Amino acid sequence: MNLNQKQEEAKNKIEWPMLIIAWAGSWKTATLTARVQHMIKDKWLSPNEIMMVTFTNKAASEMRNRVASTLWVEAPRSVYGRYNFPLIGTFHSIWIFVLKDVLSRYLSEELAIWLKKDFVIYDESDKLSVLKSILKNRLNLDEKEFPARQIAFFISNAKNSLISAKWYEAEVDSSIKEVVYKAYIEYEKDLALNNAIDFDDILVKTLAVLRIPKILNEYQDRYKYLMVDEYQDTNAPQYEIVKLLASKYRNLAVVWDDSQSIYSWRWADMRNIINFRKDYNDALIVKLEQNYRSTKKIIAWANAVINNNKSGIKKELWTDNAEWEHISYIEAPDDKTEASIIVNIIKNKEWNYKDNLILYRTNAQSRKIEEALMMSNIPYRVIGWQKFYDRMEIKDLLWYLKVIHNPNDIVAMKRVINTPTRKIWAKSIEVMDSYRENYSLSYPQIIENIDEVAELNNWAKNAIKNFNIIFEDLVKFSHKKVVSELIREVIKLTKYEDYIWEWLSKEEKESKLENIDELVNVATQYNWMEPRESLAIFLEEVALITDMDTKDERSDYVTLMTIHTSKWLEEKRVFLTWLEEWLFPSFRSIWEQSALEEERRLMYVAMTRAREELYISRAKERFNFWDFVRNPESRFLKEIPLEYLVNYDLWEFLNKWWFSFSSTSDSSSDSFSFWSSSGWFTGKPKVIVKANNDVSMFARGDKVSHPKFGTGVITSLNWELAEIAFSWKWVVKMNIKIAPVRKV
Repeated sequence: MNLNQKQEEAKNKIEWPMLIIAWAGSWKTATLTARVQHMIKDKWLSPNEIMMVTFTNKAASEMRNRVASTLWVEAPRSVYGRYNFPLIGTFHSIWIFVLKDVLSRYLSEELAIWLKKDFVIYDESDKLSVLKSILKNRLNLDEKEFPARQIAFFISNAKNSLISAKWYEAEVDSSIKEVVYKAYIEYEKDLALNNAIDFDDILVKTLAVLRIPKILNEYQDRYKYLMVDEYQDTNAPQYEIVKLLASKYRNLAVVWDDSQSIYSWRWADMRNIINFRKDYNDALIVKLEQNYRSTKKIIAWANAVINNNKSGIKKELWTDNAEWEHISYIEAPDDKTEASIIVNIIKNKEWNYKDNLILYRTNAQSRKIEEALMMSNIPYRVIGWQKFYDRMEIKDLLWYLKVIHNPNDIVAMKRVINTPTRKIWAKSIEVMDSYRENYSLSYPQIIENIDEVAELNNWAKNAIKNFNIIFEDLVKFSHKKVVSELIREVIKLTKYEDYIWEWLSKEEKESKLENIDELVNVATQYNWMEPRESLAIFLEEVALITDMDTKDERSDYVTLMTIHTSKWLEEKRVFLTWLEEWLFPSFRSIWEQSALEEERRLMYVAMTRAREELYISRAKERFNFWDFVRNPESRFLKEIPLEYLVNYDLWEFLNKWWFSFSSTSDSSSDSFSFWSSSGWFTGKPKVIVKANNDVSMFARGDKVSHPKFGTGVITSLNWELAEIAFSWKWVVKMNIKIAPVRKV
């Protein structure tokens, strides 16, 4: 591709610190790709000396593919197995690569990070499981008073502020922080005992390793040229890691857009740009201000809104793209009409469903739009709810793989020891936990010597012995066969398919078996590795998968997601919804200038996802918490010059379409599809009979029946909106007031 003058400047400056201020749609990825090509082909630099870091697997994969195509080589599948190719990956994937590389050559004690090479990564659910056990069993606290999720937040905040458990005592200034301090100490003990790390530890432990001079010097000489994308999203550990790596040769190029800094709640720190300018006061600054994505009117509006922020670098994004259409403003009388109008536009425009992206501020705001899409037989998918790897059957198999990989993983061991049911009850687990804590024994050691545990009867001991036979066979198998074959062996030895068959209907069983087949299919990508290596790398990369990595670009469906999730996405037509004060900007943000400016940056991100058409909408009235509420229009709407907006013709819509939409569907209607937590659902709408349930009669934990989904349990109830787990593990979200459900 042909680069513009500023992009050429960024491409050609190799041996010097550089700040690339790249605003939305300015082809920064293409610029970085061209820069790598220039370094290798024109400057004859070794590809192995180049490291490029970004924030999502999707972005990293795109960069690897682009670099590979310019170099006429095959793109490596990950940071592993690459030969004569730059190290391109996410912060977490690259630092795990570094940790494993270091741990393969140095003793854990020598590094003082108390970690072995076969460590496992705890996701959020694993982390909460450990903390719940600590709060209940060791600190004797009521989780209602001290929720594990709240404690986890404080611990994560401490780690991202580089405050260790040892030094957290100095932070204690309240009863909750006193509990956090005690839980933090115990949590770190459990991680060390289980040879596990959480996501925050990936950064913290990498930083600890790189602070060892001989190791730092080694990596500085190995990677002399560093590039960091989305630098505004870095937190304290990430900033310090990059600073250390670049301090010797100073060949660091960072890409920065303060207007897209929307992750302060993930501890991203915009002050890092100030620190960068102090550390590299001689850095070259290159501004990429030309937008190649959106129309002129979309860009003009984005500039008008973001320039109301007082902080940040002033900018004037511009484009040579066509004018296209004005921004359409939908001001609906209520939230149902708002959703119906959006669906009507999608139906009547001659574009593919996949060309439509619907954005909102929070996950809960998708409900009305989902209902309207279902009523109109439009296939859709919600990004950000239950992910493929969060489904119970997938989690079960992944837990088996984790404990095969690392038998000391206490969380995984507890999850699999009685899955499928082997009649190893909670009492047996409590006894083994007691032995583990009192005698400093691992679970494998206890299980291997279960005959010595006097507190268990012979029946309980035999059940544990039977599990151990299966477990030992699987560990042996893992040394002979790659991970895809290992998954099949887990299913076979544990009789997992029989387990599914026992408690699921035929339709649900088939859906779950399809999911398992897909897991095996994913695992076949690692068949070229050695068996144990394929297991380790598969588990690592699954742990790092994000919501955006699950989006299938080939399928034709409307995509719904929060604005935060959409940051690395663009689409032909974007609908930006819920533009009302107190909702967007949120109620919590309007009292603090920095929070309000982040909300405005969030608005900027949403606007610049659109390539050709942009619709913004609000409802004058919404049904919320048993009442109709009226919020004024968002202040962001008032910041848009009127000449950029055209009002959607509400009356034409009401006259021509509304009544046909809300009327009962005829049994001859076309079949429809929608995405649920278990996959695609297809059916034929018949006469819709709406129930009129008394919501007050339902409560969380109630068992209910549904004519299509069968028997389920209410796992969450927020006024009318309920989440119901059918057959225990399949969750469907529905309005319980009108849904055809009854208590059983």
